[in-house]
Amino acid sequence: MMRRYVWLGFGLLLAGCGTAQVAATPARETTGVAASCAAASPAEQFAAARLVLVGVMLPGPATQDGVLGSPARMRVERYLKGHGPRVVRVATALRIEPGGITGGSEGIFPKAGERWKIYTDSRRQPFPTSVCGGSRRLVSRPRGASPALALWRAFPVQAKPRPIVPLGEGLVLDPRTGFRTVAAKTAYEEGRFALRTALPPGAITAYRRLRAIGVDDDQKVAPLLITAVKPGSATFVTDRGPMRLPAWQFSFKGVAHPASVLALGPPDVFIPPALHRFAAPGPGNSIEDSATVSASGKTITVTFVGGPAGNEACDDSYRASAVADRRAVAFTITTIPVPAPAGMACALVGYARPAVLHLARPLGARVLISATDGGAVPVTPAG
Repeated sequence: MMRRYVWLGFGLLLAGCGTAQVAATPARETTGVAASCAAASPAEQFAAARLVLVGVMLPGPATQDGVLGSPARMRVERYLKGHGPRVVRVATALRIEPGGITGGSEGIFPKAGERWKIYTDSRRQPFPTSVCGGSRRLVSRPRGASPALALWRAFPVQAKPRPIVPLGEGLVLDPRTGFRTVAAKTAYEEGRFALRTALPPGAITAYRRLRAIGVDDDQKVAPLLITAVKPGSATFVTDRGPMRLPAWQFSFKGVAHPASVLALGPPDVFIPPALHRFAAPGPGNSIEDSATVSASGKTITVTFVGGPAGNEACDDSYRASAVADRRAVAFTITTIPVPAPAGMACALVGYARPAVLHLARPLGARVLISATDGGAVPVTPAG
């Protein structure tokens, strides 16, 4: 039996074989599905439908959770059965009225921007449909770059201020003139330190970050002595270019310059995910690439290491492409080589090469990442 939800403003009544009352508050709407459907195969659902169509839900009246009220408009991408107009109206599970919100559990709960496959037994709009009839949301993943985009699904793109994404050396900048002895360098690289000064308030996290960079190779060396810890600032590489940021300065005995440890933490900082290998190494990786963005935010020029330009044998040209979601833009650099005659050896010399991306909407606060390894690339304003 179909269950029906009725929004009364101060409570939610669930009516069916019996009636139960579920506590609710006026600030929340129910968007879950509690349908109980008779078993039917996809073939049976397709045969029973008069129309089957795939499309994207368009913006319209919606609940606080974004569920579209009935009828919702849908831009049709294609008809799998039957034919009809390019924009249609589809019945959803919820009706938004001045007195409240009502709905049936077997209906669909779409949101604007989602792709849906709709089964309906009528040619009359708004098309009646339900999850029991086969209608469902389609979750598509762009080929190649979808794993890279998935790495950044936790990035808080709407946060204000936008969090800093440290790149390059990350949270710790090594002493800029290095170390005078192999023993001191080894101790630093293994995270072997001994405090000869008190840690100031607030520097404990920075000290943990400093020690965390070490990789224990089981070398028998004395710890590096920390002689002073002072607040200061340093220039860190971020996904929006170099930034001067607050840092704790750790001074060491016998080392000319201090190590700088970023003095910010979440939510002011977002730690990037580890690099992955989604494609063969080559142009378009986050380690070597950088980018500039136009004033409009829609044109991005990626600079990378590639082969020589031209139309002669061994020369290369490149094409840039991208896929995106609301948190990140993942780019791919495709190499178009000029064939070389059999037996001809090409010099493996790297050149700085540009490739241009044209985005449908501005980059904004999103992260520009490589589809090859999922890493973020520094972006600075063009000009």
